[in-house]
Amino acid sequence: MGEVIQLSMLETIVQEGARHYLPILTASENQKGVLDVDTVKGCTLGMRSEPNGGCYNDCYAAKTAKRYGIDFSVSVSRKLYPWNRRTVFHAIKDFPASWYRIGTAGDPCHDWDNTLEVMEAMHGTGKQAVIITKHWIPLSGGHIARLRKLDAVVNTSTSALDTDAQTKYRLAQISRLKWFGVESVNRVVTCDFGTTEWGIERRRKQDYLLSILPMIDNPLRTSKSDMRVLSGDINVTRIDDAVGGGKFVSLHDSSVYLGTCKGCPDQCGAKK
Repeated sequence: MGEVIQLSMLETIVQEGARHYLPILTASENQKGVLDVDTVKGCTLGMRSEPNGGCYNDCYAAKTAKRYGIDFSVSVSRKLYPWNRRTVFHAIKDFPASWYRIGTAGDPCHDWDNTLEVMEAMHGTGKQAVIITKHWIPLSGGHIARLRKLDAVVNTSTSALDTDAQTKYRLAQISRLKWFGVESVNRVVTCDFGTTEWGIERRRKQDYLLSILPMIDNPLRTSKSDMRVLSGDINVTRIDDAVGGGKFVSLHDSSVYLGTCKGCPDQCGAKK
């Protein structure tokens, strides 16, 4: 959510009349300065949950995929092979940040086995892996044990826009990871909610989510034509110098950072 995703024709393959992501792992820097090492591209369960645009009906990765004619509802596992392993390894090792990200244009939960295999293969780079997930498919106990050994950081996406059942489940995953000694971050997709009855209720829920630490505030990026904006449920502000995901941001706190990763104080929860 909110990331700039750049695609190459080499990243996709046409299958049965639809374009899908290639099942080959790559490491590439996007416009925000994220080193994207997505072990999965696409999000089957997220799109199934909200068919009209993905999560919150406004998934930027889904919109980007649609613009390129890619079926984002098909999750594709991106694999390491003998011929691309060295390239990916050195791309991570030589990147100036101390971490790399898994979960920019797809949820790695769709293939935890592949995600862990990639992280184990890249552990020798000395860079910390940051995973962004909604836990559509939960981690097994074995997966968590491997994550702990790898010193990974897991960002669990939450939001007042989620259903109560989704919120309860994702907060349980945050606590579960902490219990087992994995660095666990609450990544809240926030909004500047309006004064409608719905907006007031959601604001209360958001205040609660923001109190669960460690926390990263990730404002929703949407358009001024969004029905929730037109109805007054959500307010948006035009931020011309914002990086990633459009210029209209639902900014509940003007101090939230909207620049590139290099200057971000959060660093996705990775060790500084």
